[in-house]
Amino acid sequence: MRKFILLILLLFVLHAAHATHQRAGEITYKAISALEYEFTIITYTYTPSPADRPELRINWGDGTTQIVPRTLRQDLPNNIRRNEYAGTIHIFPGQGTYVIWLEDPNRNYGVLNIPNSVNVPFYIYTELVINPFLGPNNSVELLSPPIDNGCVNALFLYNPGAYDIDGDSISYKLVNCRGAFGLPIPGYVMPNQVDNSVPTTFDIDPVTGTIVWDKPLLQGEYNIAFHIEEWRSGIRIGYVTRDMQITILACDNEQPQIGALQDTCVRVGDTLTFEVTATDPNAKPTEDLIIRALGGPFEVAESPATFPAAIGHLSVSSTFTWNTTCAHVQLQPYQVVFIARDTFNFPQLTDIKTMNIRVISPPP
Repeated sequence: MRKFILLILLLFVLHAAHATHQRAGEITYKAISALEYEFTIITYTYTPSPADRPELRINWGDGTTQIVPRTLRQDLPNNIRRNEYAGTIHIFPGQGTYVIWLEDPNRNYGVLNIPNSVNVPFYIYTELVINPFLGPNNSVELLSPPIDNGCVNALFLYNPGAYDIDGDSISYKLVNCRGAFGLPIPGYVMPNQVDNSVPTTFDIDPVTGTIVWDKPLLQGEYNIAFHIEEWRSGIRIGYVTRDMQITILACDNEQPQIGALQDTCVRVGDTLTFEVTATDPNAKPTEDLIIRALGGPFEVAESPATFPAAIGHLSVSSTFTWNTTCAHVQLQPYQVVFIARDTFNFPQLTDIKTMNIRVISPPP
């Protein structure tokens, strides 16, 4: 009997060691034709885990499934592996609303706001609406990775850098992470509810997508999920669900600050130029400051904007430049996300500012 119990315990440990790996991810798509779409799955996993995934099974939401092979594997610092499963094309049977999803055991061990996370499946899903009256749709592209770090008692900021190539309106909302069969995870709470000794807030701006956690109290790993919804003619035409991981550590560090920014507009044919400055007056002697930007103006095919990443010590500046053309005109403004990050060993703290740029057609 004793040997049997030991065998069961050994099998459990081996299962956990092979299963503890999924950290974050999402599913996105591009329209090929009215019913034909190309999908990309991005996952982030725990590098030392032997539970590598050279392929995944995706469910198309129309009663069919498919095994998709991994097309890219990239090992990053801090035991993070980025996996990409790209180029898979699926033809849907007709118009309708489809929820595309995948489930994979298991999440990495020790996520504080997911009880027994090592035994909770990782579940991500995306909605696609095929409506002939609204036309084909491309999902948002998320330009910022779903892994980030913060400090105890320091303001945590994050923005996914969503860009919609179709120029659709975008909104954001927090949702609960899901587990087996896409069901709510028993005992799941938002990160600010793990330690209620001191009230803290955790929210996402529904317009800009910036997540604000004021302020983490407990070291550890947390997982959250949120929808990036697309709207066209007042109708929701789909969403992408991102499941992301936040690691909070104890550190002696202070957040940099980006100067004030204001939304603006530019007429087609004109060049928009302005300077963005960030400061870190409490920087340590060996600590530098980096400023960069991401967003739609840098992703357009014709005449993209420029904002060279810059590095400095107590202060750093860079210049945004965009030579606009008629191809840039769209109903919705372009969002630009400016990120200042210090180079403190680990974790590095950030400040984030967003601004909207509207490209206006010339007068008749």
